[in-house]
Amino acid sequence: MPPISLGTSHSKLALETGQAKLWILLIGVNDYQDLNLPRLSYPALDCQGLSDSLLEATQAFPQKNIIIHHDFAPQKPLLETVKTSLETIVTSAKTQDTILFYFSGHGLLETQSQETVLCVADTQTDNLLKTGLILQELLQRLSQCSAHCQVIWLDACHCGNMTLRGAKGCTEEPSWDDPTSQLLATLRQKAAKSKGFYALLSCDQGQKSWEFPDLGHGVFSYFLMRGLRGEAADGKGVIKADELYQYVYNQTLNYIDKINQQLRLINQQRRCRGESHLYSEYSLQTPKRIVEGVGELILGLKSPSPSPRDRRYALIVQGCPENQTLKALGEVLTTEGQFSVTVLCPVGKEALAVRQEIQAFLQRRSPLDPNHDPLSPSDTILLYLRGQLEVSATGDSDWVLENGIKLSRSWLRQELRRCHLAQQIVILDGYGTGLLEEWIEELQLGLDQGQCLLAALNPQGEPDLFAQILLDSLVAANPQVGLSGAQWLSLLQKNCEQLCLPFSAWLSGIQGVIDILPGKHQETLFPLHPPSRVLNPSSATLQQEQTAVTPSPSHPLTLSPEQYANLSAFLTQLIGPVAVPLLQSALEETTSIKELWQTLAQYLTPTQKPQFDQWAIAMFKEEKKIDSPPVPPSPRPPLSPSPPLPLSPEQYSQLASVLKAIIGPIAPTLLDQMAEPDQPPEGLIARLKEYLTPLEWTEFEQQLVSVFGNNETPKLTVISEPVPPSELTSGGLDDPFIQQCEQALTQLIGPVAHFIMETTLEDRPGITRTELIEAIASRISDPQESANFRQHFFP
Repeated sequence: MPPISLGTSHSKLALETGQAKLWILLIGVNDYQDLNLPRLSYPALDCQGLSDSLLEATQAFPQKNIIIHHDFAPQKPLLETVKTSLETIVTSAKTQDTILFYFSGHGLLETQSQETVLCVADTQTDNLLKTGLILQELLQRLSQCSAHCQVIWLDACHCGNMTLRGAKGCTEEPSWDDPTSQLLATLRQKAAKSKGFYALLSCDQGQKSWEFPDLGHGVFSYFLMRGLRGEAADGKGVIKADELYQYVYNQTLNYIDKINQQLRLINQQRRCRGESHLYSEYSLQTPKRIVEGVGELILGLKSPSPSPRDRRYALIVQGCPENQTLKALGEVLTTEGQFSVTVLCPVGKEALAVRQEIQAFLQRRSPLDPNHDPLSPSDTILLYLRGQLEVSATGDSDWVLENGIKLSRSWLRQELRRCHLAQQIVILDGYGTGLLEEWIEELQLGLDQGQCLLAALNPQGEPDLFAQILLDSLVAANPQVGLSGAQWLSLLQKNCEQLCLPFSAWLSGIQGVIDILPGKHQETLFPLHPPSRVLNPSSATLQQEQTAVTPSPSHPLTLSPEQYANLSAFLTQLIGPVAVPLLQSALEETTSIKELWQTLAQYLTPTQKPQFDQWAIAMFKEEKKIDSPPVPPSPRPPLSPSPPLPLSPEQYSQLASVLKAIIGPIAPTLLDQMAEPDQPPEGLIARLKEYLTPLEWTEFEQQLVSVFGNNETPKLTVISEPVPPSELTSGGLDDPFIQQCEQALTQLIGPVAHFIMETTLEDRPGITRTELIEAIASRISDPQESANFRQHFFP
């Protein structure tokens, strides 16, 4: 029997005409009277923001009642106040109505009774059952209500060993038992007895709900707000519960993945400086959904007015106003980067006036708008300065704009300090002589400040070279997926090295992601599909719904897993991390190898294209006709495939996400290749271990609890079979030595090692042992890893 549909378009019509009423109860708690409960930064703000978002989404529904309790509201989040509001809703709601309950704050597990308790402002840890909101009692009271459709959103998994402010692991707090497992069990019991129940939890068991100062909210609640403001709406502007969940699920995963990329680059910078203190990456957070008896649940309609987004401003200070490269760069920043771009030409202006205009931009002051809102941590400013690096006889260094206007390092640093609240992107594009590193060092504002500094010196006769590199990198990026500051910096560094262009850069910021191109979520290609919306993962309904939510390719072109892995690995080496979304986009648009080749080539610079052409010919040389699509042994795997394993689709999806966070985009392909029919989880985990470095394996092992739970984590009592020896051969080298090289390289950089070995041996037939080691070491981008590889053979 299919689920009872309570929220279809007919229900939406009932809400729009006032035949049904929407009851909303929002609770957010920052400060607790009990000092044993750590203060949280954002639940009250989450509550405020969610209230505004719901009001906007439901403005077409005349019958609604929103009750709010948080630290800044007239009605504080005290136990008796909350219970009174709950009682009002339960006794007043009618059968056709919908109830939405939201809580953000601490959730605790009372150890003796094993009851999950939502902690309100006056909850006492030594008397949880009498002073807290017991989840089971809340659900029982809701079950006595006439309203068949009940929605619960919980962001209650902040507790644990940290307050979760800033970078992970920075603040010690009292330890509490994780309530998530019991929370999920209680919600499932409720769902099993309900006619219409939809629960959404901020994270799964073994995980934490992260807060990010640059978002000004918890990441889960932040994307709930964005989704309700229209970003999760379908093509008709309808905001459905399932689409909202998928949006929040994908955005939460993507955001944490981006900030972890940023932290990896920051840690790499610290290692290069010889610093031992490194930042831990944020652990996985996957929102959890439990549904029963709900069909197409409608939560709101998209507002006619666009939803407010984080403010983004750019100032391009250039010489010639007719420079076509900079004009195109400004257009890309406007259309894809969503920046409000201003162009300043200093020619013919006084030095003081130019400095004042730069100051006004950085401080967001305008003589026409004296009441302009100040910058906030979620805002982004981009300052581009075209000029000449000039060193005086006294050793002082100035950045000289057109018309001879000089900006000193100390002046620019002072102005950047004055707008420290916003995330900063500063680009110095010039020519001349001097040390760019001194400028980058001087302009740094600290590790907490979100800042991306880029500087390059063009050769004589090519004043637009760096600007062209900037433009090419932005054009090559997939505008749907976006481009983070960490990805952009890595890509620019690689391209400048290839062209021998002096380049220096810096990235900082542990409290939020710096985005160059924020992406367009509505058309995101290959989204990570969250677990299927069913109560019992083993039921027949699971198979039906899993089929319904898994997209099928709209084009016939597919690549084998090996081809896809090799192509994505080569493109990543050639153009950086942006290669994977570019490849995914190209595969969606093409129907043959020839079209794929041509589509990818148009995004490459003239320097990159010959390398790509040569490699592509070698890769597809077995094809008799380049315009004939390959016949792969299996289709290119989606990010969340349905595995032929004794794992639930939910576990498989989460395992892929955990692995991707550790080793990058090649994870889904590796997982698909390792998976075998009827293979137990222990065997799969053991095989994966062979492809991870010791550090990666430690992190992977810690994350397994989020997939299997404490009591279900596979125990690796049997060592997996060793990886088969490489089949690579080359004159003067024997298979054991080649295998030894590949294993050492795999320990350092993961499964891409096989591809590097294969291409190196193909390119250098007759290579000696010493030459092979040097050739491979030169292809490892990380200097420390390259040195470690050499040391393995030449201690």
